[in-house]
Amino acid sequence: MMKVAIITLHTVSNYGSCLQAYATQMIFDGLGFEAEIVDYYRKDNLPEYAVEKAFNGRRLRKYRDVWKKAPQLKKALSMPMGIIVKRQRKPFDDFRKKYLNLSEHMYRSAEELEKNPPEADIYCTGSDQVWNSIWNQGFEEPFYLTFAPEGKRRIAFAASIGREFIDEWEKPLMRDALSKYSAISMREASGVAVLNSLGFPDAELVLDPTLMLTKDEWSKIATMPASVKEPYILVYQLNKDDKLVSYVESVAPKYNMGVVKISYGIYDMMKSAKTLIAPSVNDFIGLFLNASYVITDSFHATAYSLNFGVPFTTIAPERFSTRIATILALTGTEDRMLSSADDMAMFERPIDFTRVAARLSAKRESSMAFLREALA
Repeated sequence: MMKVAIITLHTVSNYGSCLQAYATQMIFDGLGFEAEIVDYYRKDNLPEYAVEKAFNGRRLRKYRDVWKKAPQLKKALSMPMGIIVKRQRKPFDDFRKKYLNLSEHMYRSAEELEKNPPEADIYCTGSDQVWNSIWNQGFEEPFYLTFAPEGKRRIAFAASIGREFIDEWEKPLMRDALSKYSAISMREASGVAVLNSLGFPDAELVLDPTLMLTKDEWSKIATMPASVKEPYILVYQLNKDDKLVSYVESVAPKYNMGVVKISYGIYDMMKSAKTLIAPSVNDFIGLFLNASYVITDSFHATAYSLNFGVPFTTIAPERFSTRIATILALTGTEDRMLSSADDMAMFERPIDFTRVAARLSAKRESSMAFLREALA
């Protein structure tokens, strides 16, 4: 059996990152390959860096001067902060350990990976924002397979830049790295356009890996929190946005439905909702499967709603929203993007999920065709 080594953003502690890594692994397994996720950590995703990352996050960043003037205060807060961070990471750590076929070695730096790369027949850049230099805080070479031995095949499946353009300094670096790939596919139309402009006319648009698995396939690993009763509106919000909160608070009482909010911490509670703090990844899937309606600003939450046939409203985030625009255009659901918090009609406006399913099915087939040819 041939082996494929996949490098992706599987170590980021959020649901979309874990689930797209799992889906990618399942896709390759289904094609008869041994799929292995390269257990590579960016520095800011290392477990021991998690507390420092929390102090530098947008909620505590404003206190930087305080930490500098009173380092003992920061040190005293580090212990309780560590407990909170560990709890936030637990559902993702548990999921990775149970479901991902990780490489034997955990790589803590690009240098470690270069010196001792995992052995494989094919090396693959996976999905998520692997080529977003803002998200990765620079040009992250491992995501361009610079560690792959010479002569080994390199491909990209559903990679993402996350933006409509790249900076000038990145262009020669990206052009040089990608010239060694035999096949490249992107998750967003904007990403395909960027690669075309760099001289890669054969770059293809494919589905996000989470959409490559069907509702029935996701149901096999889904669970449901015992405390949640149906029917409910599910809220999954990644960015602070008063418009989203206002919309939820207007819609829920009008239609006499409870609200369940998925949150990463106590700092992100919603008064009018039953807030679930860091539920398991399996529960996350189940909450979408059983929701009556979804309100979100997340790409993967939008994708799950489309895949599971659950009515939804999407609010575009200020940054990295091209991925949402691409999937809405692909499924003909552009009208699900909320422009005004007063648009109550959207809640009642039906979605033709028969058409959505047909479009997703067709794109699954073409995405699989790309992958089969790339692996042949």
